[in-house]
Amino acid sequence: MPGRRVVVADNDPDALDLVCTDLGLEGHDIVGRAGDGETALELCRALGPDVLVVDYRMPPGPNGAEVARRMHKEMPGVTVVVFTNYDNAEVARAVRRAGARLVRKGELDSLRRAVDGGG
Repeated sequence: MPGRRVVVADNDPDALDLVCTDLGLEGHDIVGRAGDGETALELCRALGPDVLVVDYRMPPGPNGAEVARRMHKEMPGVTVVVFTNYDNAEVARAVRRAGARLVRKGELDSLRRAVDGGG
């Protein structure tokens, strides 16, 4: 599969750099980077990516599940992957209800598969 157009959002600059570098090395085109949920939504509206990779907790704005919910409503064709350290049942339910996929930070192989559209 050819590389996908990806927007990445994380309030941790090191995590943002890691994801962008890793997915770029995998052949994906990182078309936008954001440090918060509102900026991620604006970039997605402007750039029309294939995938949004978003952290769950990015205060003070919307969390990753809320960003995913809004993306699903506004741009249902965009795959949303919530990439986070907050891996508990409540977060997992919120992410699923929002129509997104939850991937735990540190699991770069799982993130790559999710961005590629696989399981």
